[in-house]
Parts: sequence; C-alpha cells; structure tokens
Amino acid sequence: MLLSTMNYYINSTPGRLRIQSPRLHDNHEEIKKFEKFITAVNGIKKIETNFFTGSALMHYDEEMTDCEKLIGVLESAGYFDLMKAMTSDELVEEGAEEVMKVIVDEITGELL
Repeated sequence: MLLSTMNYYINSTPGRLRIQSPRLHDNHEEIKKFEKFITAVNGIKKIETNFFTGSALMHYDEEMTDCEKLIGVLESAGYFDLMKAMTSDELVEEGAEEVMKVIVDEITGELL
C-alpha cells in the first residue's frame, strides 16, 4: 500500500503548523532535540510532538512569524523536506485511489 511509504506530511492553518518527519519517527532523542530547537525559534508559542507518528504540531504568533518562515527553518535544520511532503488533500486522494484499486480488484476477481 502506497500510504505506508509517506515520509513527510504538512498541514497548516493560521497560527498552526503540523508536520510529520521521518527524522522524528520513533526517535526520543531526536524529538527532544527538535523540541529544544523549535522552541528557540522566534514566535513559537507551543509545541506538541508525537514519538509514534514522528509528527510535530507548532502553534505560533502570526505577528512574529509565518508558515513559510517556519518551513524554511525546519528545512534548513534537516527536519523537513517540502518537496517530499504530502498535504491532507493529497493524502485523502491517494487513500481513495488505493481503496478504488482494491474494489476493482475484488470485482474483477469475482467475475473471473
């Protein structure tokens, strides 16, 4: 299944940025380094990380920084790669394609 190969994920709303990074996945030491690094970034108000998924949710002050600046900081530190990231819409589309493939395979298999 293609979904399991996803390395990076991004979702952004004003004042909030969520990423998923393979560098953070199942790595307590790297999560601690990341939390220390990102809390030192100007404008970060709160950070929540998830060891199991390798995700980080950053709440930030929109008057002090923005999503694009944060992505740049994360990329320069090696925590994120926007070119490899999937958005929520892309993730849903990919999942729907996988489901349709399974349905078509089941239907055509029954016809044979």
